[in-house]
Amino acid sequence: MPYDLSPLRSHLGQAAAGIVEMPISGVRLFWTTQSTPPAPLVYEAGIVLLLQGRKEGSIGEHHFVYDTDNYLTLTLPMPFLCAHHASPDAPLCGLFITALRDDLSQLLGRITASENVQAKTGHSALAPAPVCNGMRLAVGRLVATINDPVAAAVLGPALRREILFHVLRGPRGPALAAYALQSGDDGRLDRLIETICRDFSAVVSVQAMAGEAGMSLSAFHRAFRTRTGQSPLQYVKRLRLHAARDMILFEGTRVGDAARRVGYESTSQFSREYRRHFGEPATATRTFAVRA
Repeated sequence: MPYDLSPLRSHLGQAAAGIVEMPISGVRLFWTTQSTPPAPLVYEAGIVLLLQGRKEGSIGEHHFVYDTDNYLTLTLPMPFLCAHHASPDAPLCGLFITALRDDLSQLLGRITASENVQAKTGHSALAPAPVCNGMRLAVGRLVATINDPVAAAVLGPALRREILFHVLRGPRGPALAAYALQSGDDGRLDRLIETICRDFSAVVSVQAMAGEAGMSLSAFHRAFRTRTGQSPLQYVKRLRLHAARDMILFEGTRVGDAARRVGYESTSQFSREYRRHFGEPATATRTFAVRA
């Protein structure tokens, strides 16, 4: 059953594409009226729910789809290739819901009292899962509150938690439990990557990363690839490039300054790798006005 998008019309009419904060903490609306071929994208940890449209993603040999019947969960910032179809008459739009550890831990404390939702390691940090009926109803009610400030303030936080509740009870529950509790190898990798993301300018050594995670070099490589679908250096480089692109797009940062802020000593090397990754020179990137 399609979602009622009428409460979102005023937002979708702002621009051809955009990302805006909703009046509910931890919920953002994104949309676009333009189709794209497979292109680099990165999401932070959270839940992606499409209200209209379909996206096709890939990491290496792994391909997946998320649409109105399948949401996407991420327990780490994840760079991947993504394509979609959209038009002014049928924009692709969805919600991004932040998955805070405190929220998940509180819910897990209630759920595990009667159900066996356990943290398990060895899970991919990114994977789709089917939307259940309870989640679909909660998403519809959340969308309906967006233009009602009182309803958004009173009901919105509870509806956001209800959606997270359904995610924890679904196929991705064990992966989110490991993320929330930071347990096992996955938890150690999460903490390590969060440290890297706090300061992209810091020098990264795979040997040092393995030591900090408490693993041998070979075990670290295997665990990291299972978790992210990429090697450690590929993953860090792609996150750095996306962080630099955000600086250029949304802050108007100069190319050389963005390169230095994400750890590149050579602007020319940064420019080569940026063009290889995004398919355009960094100097061609245009400032984008609508931002969460």
